[in-house]
Amino acid sequence: MVKRSKWKNASENKAFRIGDDMKIGTQIKKITRVDTQNYQVWLEYIDGFKGKIDLSFIFENPKKQPLVLEILRGTLFGRCFIESGALAWPNGYELCPDAIRQWMLEQTKHKKAA
Repeated sequence: MVKRSKWKNASENKAFRIGDDMKIGTQIKKITRVDTQNYQVWLEYIDGFKGKIDLSFIFENPKKQPLVLEILRGTLFGRCFIESGALAWPNGYELCPDAIRQWMLEQTKHKKAA
């Protein structure tokens, strides 16, 4: 009988769970709404998870992020789209779907605590 390592099994799955809150490797399925004034995007993932991400922490304080500055100067925020399961913009800027999902969960927890 051959034993498989837990790492090989994890890599065979498209997504695997870390803790109770998050799965790694999930992709965004679609954008359901965009609020360009408040830098918020409502997303749906392929596993059915839905939520709103407030990206103002990136777009209201772009500092030395040339791609973010380009999105702001060109009013491109509302032209976001899904590319290979990630949130993307026409200038090539992309955000990892796993990171976005984690931010969504954190923002929801902070909102409930307030």
